[in-house]
Amino acid sequence: MARKLKQRYVPDYRLAWLLGVLGTAVFALGAWAATKGWQTRQWPRAEAEIIDASLARNERKAKDGTLEHRYSFAVNYRYAVDGQTFIGHGTEPYDLGMQNSAGARTMSEDYPGGAKGEVRDRPEDPAEAYLMPGPSSFSLILLGLGGIFWLVALLARRMIRLGPGEDEDPESKLEPSSVRSPTLDLTIASYYEKSDNGTPSRPPSSRS
Repeated sequence: MARKLKQRYVPDYRLAWLLGVLGTAVFALGAWAATKGWQTRQWPRAEAEIIDASLARNERKAKDGTLEHRYSFAVNYRYAVDGQTFIGHGTEPYDLGMQNSAGARTMSEDYPGGAKGEVRDRPEDPAEAYLMPGPSSFSLILLGLGGIFWLVALLARRMIRLGPGEDEDPESKLEPSSVRSPTLDLTIASYYEKSDNGTPSRPPSSRS
């Protein structure tokens, strides 16, 4: 019976490419936000007074039934630039509207109502100011997520390139019991034994 020909494996890299594109997009967004945030460290400084600050707590039920708490920080502060007073509420620059829960709790402890602080205001528009200049925590999270996406994409590409494990052909396998070890035929071997004068001796006769 003719052996069945195995179908040639053709790798499909679409999943790896999708993960790579997602990783690139997330990383690029995080890099843009982090770069813009870093530029705010070069902005002019201004003394600020915290007018009021609040820490909001949101609860949500997790899959295991436990309650998870997330915090968000809101603040209003007063600062002056060239004799003009402004009211600001910016905390982290280019945070894309997202706050880190742990960071929100830290800011509520550092900037209570009535406290003094320092802000950085945009030179072209002093009405825009931030309490914590530099890359936002959310932009750094995006950078990390983009890197993770790329690592998973590379791993997926390697697994797809190697392909699934090759199944053994049952027809090509021999049962251990059917494999016979070679044996020596004593009759033939004795025929090739040489006598003392160098001539082969006759094979033993099978006649009685």
